[in-house]
Amino acid sequence: MQILIAEDDPATREMLDKYLTKQGFSIFSATNGEEALEIISSQKIGIAILDWIMPGFNGLEVCRKIREKEAENYIYVILLTVKENREDLLAGFDAGIDEYLLKPVDLKELHARIKVGMRIVELEKSHKTQQEKLHHLVRVRNKFIGIAAHDLRNPAISIRGFSELLLKGDDPLTDEQKEFISIIHFTSKNMLELLNDLLDLSQIESGKLDLKKKKASIKALVEDRIRLYTLQADNKRITIHSELSDIAPFGFDAGRIGQAMDNLLSNALKFSPPGTNIYLRLLEMDHTALFIVQDEGPGIPPEEQDLLFTEFQRLSTRPTGSESSTGLGLAITKKIVEAHGGEVSFESHAGVGSVFSFQLPMI
Repeated sequence: MQILIAEDDPATREMLDKYLTKQGFSIFSATNGEEALEIISSQKIGIAILDWIMPGFNGLEVCRKIREKEAENYIYVILLTVKENREDLLAGFDAGIDEYLLKPVDLKELHARIKVGMRIVELEKSHKTQQEKLHHLVRVRNKFIGIAAHDLRNPAISIRGFSELLLKGDDPLTDEQKEFISIIHFTSKNMLELLNDLLDLSQIESGKLDLKKKKASIKALVEDRIRLYTLQADNKRITIHSELSDIAPFGFDAGRIGQAMDNLLSNALKFSPPGTNIYLRLLEMDHTALFIVQDEGPGIPPEEQDLLFTEFQRLSTRPTGSESSTGLGLAITKKIVEAHGGEVSFESHAGVGSVFSFQLPMI
């Protein structure tokens, strides 16, 4: 373990150097804050022992700069000080120190604190290694999902298209043939929805979500969504009520935000019983556009609400009209909205219904 001693008092610095060298540590010494930062930038320092009061940058300033630039290696910081009042020590911890020792330094106590620091530094290294492995696995997964979904999408489109042609064609079909082709068409439609969601998720998590922001009317976008889902709502005898404020055009990706609206509205329709109501609201609040979808469905059990917005989660609440669900819609919605600098929220009560909303900054 390499240790930095930044201390302007020669006697203290020499004492610490000799003692820690005897303990088997590799020591680097600095007489001021600037020298300390130069050493840190060129050496893999594990523990930094910093005097609070030094020429140039003091110990707290050096610690702040360490924390600002810290990327690859965590440095455990021990502050040497004569200050004992609570406010000063709180300022030290606020600056990012891990531990402090009062002067004159008790060498055995210093050694004990260094042992603690070594364990923490090693834990940080292990944690970082595991994170890197996890990130690598996520990248591999996203690449595999993207390739698989892309290659399977075209066959799914063909199956859906040809089965639709057979159902609408002039050639006579037996009832059994119609039933089988209808099953093929329905299944291929569900498969295509899943593949499209997988492609979206792969692109978003790979950092390839390229937003095409243009000034547009979000009210007009909501009105388009209502027209698109009116037939589906009528088929389940669900009434869509809307209260849409006039909001001045602002910059957003209409395609992606439309997708987010689709996910919330289609979920409300899927999980609402026939004969109920869905309420859509569009409001302007504190320079944000707020889109709200409220249903009269069964609600989400409290113990399952933490699973919302996570991938591939299917809750105990089931669609009321045998509709399919990929378990990806809410996760994709959250990522799209957050990529716009917005926020998604929800409120749900079992037996009463759910309210899902998102807000977008109007910039």
